[in-house]
Amino acid sequence: MLSQTQLSQRLKGEGFQVAQATLSRDLRALNLVKTQDGYKLPEQLGAVKGNSNQQGLTILQFMVEAEAAGNLVVVRTHPGNASPVARSLDTIGWKEIVGTVAGDDTILVVTANAATARLIRQRLLALGD
Repeated sequence: MLSQTQLSQRLKGEGFQVAQATLSRDLRALNLVKTQDGYKLPEQLGAVKGNSNQQGLTILQFMVEAEAAGNLVVVRTHPGNASPVARSLDTIGWKEIVGTVAGDDTILVVTANAATARLIRQRLLALGD
């Protein structure tokens, strides 16, 4: 897979001048997700609804830690990997998860209350067992 810089250089070699901001916006519009191996389509991550084993593996591969904070679970990932983990959390089928918000290496997992946040944290940590 190509990084944004490599993709920009390849496009330039083909005669297309693309600003980094434009390339970044276009990658988002194409719904591509940044991974350790470059940009991929969400379906290439194995985060397909109903496949909780693969989603669990995606979470395990990138998650560094998880902490409950009120009705939220703060999940830290390796840099650039919050999006695939958030996608897996959104589609894993855990009814207690209201939704997620992903940054670069941090995800906020929204739950209904503090007790549910602690439960989700325990489930996340138990994925490695």
